[in-house]
Amino acid sequence: MRGIKLRNIRKSYGNTEVIHGIDLDIDEGEFIVLVGPSGCGKSTLLRMIAGLEGITSGELSIAGEVVNDKPPKDRGIGMVFQSYALYPHMTVFDNMAFGLRLAKVSAAEIKSRVERTADILQLTSLLDRLPKDMSGGQRQRVAIGRCIVRNPKVFLFDEPLSNLDAGLRVQMRLEIAKLHADIRATMVYVTHDQVEAMTLASRIVVLSKGLVEQVGTPLELYHHPANEFVAGFIGSPKMNFVDCRVTRTDERHIEVETVPGRFTARIPGVAAELRVGEAARLGIRPEHVTLCDDGIPGRVIAIEELGESHYLHVELEDGSLLVCREHGDAHTSVSASVRLSLSEDQCHLFDDNGRAQRQNLTAG
Repeated sequence: MRGIKLRNIRKSYGNTEVIHGIDLDIDEGEFIVLVGPSGCGKSTLLRMIAGLEGITSGELSIAGEVVNDKPPKDRGIGMVFQSYALYPHMTVFDNMAFGLRLAKVSAAEIKSRVERTADILQLTSLLDRLPKDMSGGQRQRVAIGRCIVRNPKVFLFDEPLSNLDAGLRVQMRLEIAKLHADIRATMVYVTHDQVEAMTLASRIVVLSKGLVEQVGTPLELYHHPANEFVAGFIGSPKMNFVDCRVTRTDERHIEVETVPGRFTARIPGVAAELRVGEAARLGIRPEHVTLCDDGIPGRVIAIEELGESHYLHVELEDGSLLVCREHGDAHTSVSASVRLSLSEDQCHLFDDNGRAQRQNLTAG
């Protein structure tokens, strides 16, 4: 197996533990994306896999071999950093060939590998250029190419697109996705951008405060978040959350009344732990909140225009907010009075500790 196994991986700096016993299996050929807010431990975890950070305790294996004490050069990994880290005085060819020369690879083999990689990354016409004569996207492709020529067991990406402008980020996302489809290598990718995670990942690992909150495919996390943190982190704009209280339960539904606004929702699903009278949180994504003629009253306080759609930020009578997605052709103005309807079969319910209390019955 050429994948990665992490068993009870922990990292401490002095008396402060920052990674709290992570277990994770990454299969050969998977594209795993580590996401989470700043300080959650995602880059630290990646650097531990790379060998750039020591492991305080636990076991890390790559391709079936325990590598806790192996230096980075002996782990069979290739790493692409946020900064391109190219040698400015070297051509594209020499930047890509540098590591192979250090490894005493023959000149003929170096030429073959670099040219093959340049063809994959559409860099053939740029092999004689210096980094200063290329765009940011081209330089990032060179950094990726420098990894590919080494034929690593695992590719590690540490926020590789964060220095690019919005247009180049989209282009490079597509190129990285195509690269993975072409070479089927195992890839571990760190980002704080959940759009990158959703569009690139085979599976997403959501981290918070050094712990794994949930692991799953992008759609599993989107439709079936394990807790309120994941529900709020995955999706853009984020999920709406409203405080509520349980008013009725049966075998197939749970009915809640919101504390602000005093509207009710009858949610299909089984509430295994909540009882009548207990506090909870109702969650619903903006695309499942719609304008209607007879619903929850509110006032539009802001509109985000996106062309094909727009997002209405609606203040309810008690001052709480709901975000609603409408088609771009819809005509609604700021300060307009509106009424909102919630798709009850798309609602999520979380207990007082943030744990999901139901599986969405219709999505996914």
